[in-house]
Parts: sequence; structure tokens; C-alpha cells
Amino acid sequence: MPEFDLSWRNSGACQGLDPQIFYPDNEENCSQAKSVCSECKVRIACLTYALDSREKQGVWGGTSARERRKMLRTRRSA
Repeated sequence: MPEFDLSWRNSGACQGLDPQIFYPDNEENCSQAKSVCSECKVRIACLTYALDSREKQGVWGGTSARERRKMLRTRRSA
């Protein structure tokens, strides 16, 4: 398993918030998490981590798991 630099996590807008916000019960309930992510200065680092580590659940970098799967498919076909 590759090692990742996770130092960006300390600067995330999500720091100190309830993690459950970022793991909603379904993809349609992501709006609260996405609004936090939209204001985050490390959103791109978070999204890059989620894509590179193939995070299968939750909202990372302002994207749902479904959105990330689509990004990965697009990336592979490019």
C-alpha cells in the first residue's frame, strides 16, 4: 500500500466536525458535507488523496463516492 502525505488534513474545513456529516446514509444527502468542502482550502489535496487511495465511501474533496468512481473511469479512458 502506498504511503500518502496526510499533513493537509490538519488544515481541512472538516476539522472538529462530526465525521457522520461526511458519511451520509445515501448519496443524495451529501449537501451538508459538500458545502463544508466548498469552503475548504485543501479540497484538491483531499480529492487527490481519495482518488489515489480509491476511497469507496464518504464525501472527500467535495465529491461523493459515485462522483469519484466516474472520475476514475474517465481518467482511465483518457
